[in-house]
Amino acid sequence: VRCLRGDLQQVRDDRDCQLLQVQALTTEVVKYKECSVKSFAELDNITIKSNELEARCLSQSDQIKTMQNQLAIAEKKFQMSDLSALETRTEFEEQKQIIDDLQSRLMDAELKIIEGEKLRKKLHNTILELKGNIRVFCRVRPLLPDDSVGTEGKVISYPTTTEALGRGIDLIQIGQKHSFTFDQVFMPDASQENVFVEISQLVQSALDGYKVCIFAYGQTGSGKTYTMMGRPGSPDQKGLIPRSLEQIFQTRQSLQSQGWKYEMQVSMLEIYNETIRDLLSTNRSYSDVSRTENGVTGKQYAIKHDANGNTHVSDLTVVDVHSSREVSFLLDQAAESRSVGKTQMNEQSSRSHFVFTLRISGVNESTEQQVQGVLNLIDLAGSERLSKSGSTGDRLKETQAINRSLSSLSDVIFALAKKEDHIPFRNSKLTYLLQPCLGGDSKTLMFVNVSPDPSSGGESLCSLRFAARVNACEIGIPRRQTNMRSADSRLSYG
Repeated sequence: VRCLRGDLQQVRDDRDCQLLQVQALTTEVVKYKECSVKSFAELDNITIKSNELEARCLSQSDQIKTMQNQLAIAEKKFQMSDLSALETRTEFEEQKQIIDDLQSRLMDAELKIIEGEKLRKKLHNTILELKGNIRVFCRVRPLLPDDSVGTEGKVISYPTTTEALGRGIDLIQIGQKHSFTFDQVFMPDASQENVFVEISQLVQSALDGYKVCIFAYGQTGSGKTYTMMGRPGSPDQKGLIPRSLEQIFQTRQSLQSQGWKYEMQVSMLEIYNETIRDLLSTNRSYSDVSRTENGVTGKQYAIKHDANGNTHVSDLTVVDVHSSREVSFLLDQAAESRSVGKTQMNEQSSRSHFVFTLRISGVNESTEQQVQGVLNLIDLAGSERLSKSGSTGDRLKETQAINRSLSSLSDVIFALAKKEDHIPFRNSKLTYLLQPCLGGDSKTLMFVNVSPDPSSGGESLCSLRFAARVNACEIGIPRRQTNMRSADSRLSYG
């Protein structure tokens, strides 16, 4: 029995052990079942994702095929474009070559035109010098805000024919067209530099020993003073006088290497109411003039011409100058002294004739050659009708004196044009002072300044007609003043 009990206990222990194993295995089975459920869920998710990826792969495969087809088409188009570009490039090169050839021909033609124009001007100037004509340049100022437009519109035009291009001007007055041709016509857009280029060779002649005279004529407000003096403080708008001086002093410097030495003297005067005023005099009050006008003897400025055709004014201040800066200072001094006044035609009207004179004496040490030149640059007072000037009192007397003086100038020009035996140079101070320029051996050029204002058409027509008469005048062949220096001679201004 004890053995059986021992066996039974052993069996019971084995049973308990087996139960424990069964429980452990049951737990593992439950665990594996749970894992299997999760695995099946994950498998389902993976299957779904796999299906989605397969669908996307198929779609992308279709897109790749489409893009491959598009790429193939694009490559074909690129090849065609490349061929087209090559053809276009070839055509472009051909067209470029044609354009280059045409541009080259155009440049050659333009150079020929420029050379032809230079030759024409040279021959024209030679003819004028041989004939002794006074050259005339016409300059039209721009329209100003205060100018009246009127109902007539533009009254000035410029012909475009080959013969008159750059030389012709047409003026319409009371419905009738008047045509004029001068040596040069400057339109309103011409700069001060453009204008000076055309007279630079004439200015150079003064250094070569010629008497040179350039004067500006025209009605009040037509731009004479602007042409001759320019606008103060604006280098681009310097007038002919300061530009001429700069050129002369620059050329003098360059001629030193050729053995030339120059001495220069400047004088400036104005003719106001038929009275000469010294603009460089230290007596700024002009008491000498007032005393003369009141019947008391004062300083008398007498005009004299010597046998060589040189003009002198007695007691006139003459200043030795060595640079254009010195002359600029003197010009400023003269401008402060010059008589100006306000009229209905011009806010700052020059009420006198301004005469700038530069006497040049040169000697070449190596060749012993001497030259004596004179450069006269003149800004005439403006002509104007008494009815339009609005002048009264002293201004009226000024206007009358100016008009009489300019009328005397017209009489001289008309007499020269008709080749009369007697030329009335002594009828006014202005014409007597200009006698060597108008009736001697001077190189003379006149600027006729014209206003495009329709209300000034009558005055413009008178100015242009006067300029045409001046252009037809023959005053004699210019003569160079030169001689060989003697051993003990000195520079002289005669």
